[in-house]
Amino acid sequence: MAGPYSGSIPVVREVPPKPGLPVVRAVKWPSVSEIAWGLASDRIAIILAVALIVVTMLAAGPLHPLDNFLNEFHRPYFEVLREPLIHWPDNVASRYVALPVLGVVALQLAYWHRSWRPIVLSAVGVVGVMSMVSIMKLAINRGHAKHYDPDFFAGAGNVAFPSGHGSNAILIYGLVLYMIISFGAARPHVIRRLGYTIVAIALLQSAVSIYLHFHWFSDLVAGMIAGGFVLRLTIRLDRMFPHGRTAEWWPWYGHEGEEAATAS
Repeated sequence: MAGPYSGSIPVVREVPPKPGLPVVRAVKWPSVSEIAWGLASDRIAIILAVALIVVTMLAAGPLHPLDNFLNEFHRPYFEVLREPLIHWPDNVASRYVALPVLGVVALQLAYWHRSWRPIVLSAVGVVGVMSMVSIMKLAINRGHAKHYDPDFFAGAGNVAFPSGHGSNAILIYGLVLYMIISFGAARPHVIRRLGYTIVAIALLQSAVSIYLHFHWFSDLVAGMIAGGFVLRLTIRLDRMFPHGRTAEWWPWYGHEGEEAATAS
């Protein structure tokens, strides 16, 4: 007895979708007022801003005894260690070393996730900290530690406060760690070790700068707080924007797949 359907069973071949640009759903972008309020209301950023103001006020006078003490204490083997310290430990937090590290991490994550977000995030953070530190340096005009005068407003060309190396150690390496965490690029135990490494870099660079008479103690403290402040604002700004949006701008998305589909 024939069933309800006795004809031949058609074979349906599924055609895999061709790779190409991802489908981006409509998302709500924050307005300028929402961005401004989000940045201004961040509690950690407020605490860091207050701390930076307090340290700046203390560096103008109350911290001079500590600055002078650390700047004038005896430095054993100074002539022997000076050149090696300048060429190696002191450069760990310099832009010549930190920026290439940030660039490699940002480009690799951008390629893996087909997103411009890591590149944009890195550029915003670096430009932000460089602008802030430069403005403070030019406005305060603190003399170099080698001149043994910690007073502010020493005239043009004196740009010791705050320390750019200190801000770089926190902002640039902090951005590297934040992007690795955000994109899940490392296991938790590796992330913890990277965090310890950043702390060690900041402490080592501070000790070397003081030993070499490159910076006053308060310069380094203010620089690291400034770097942390800009890092927090950058993270806050990143979290306010929807994820995945920049994938539609990625120029190499799916090109290999398209070529393979065309060849077949």
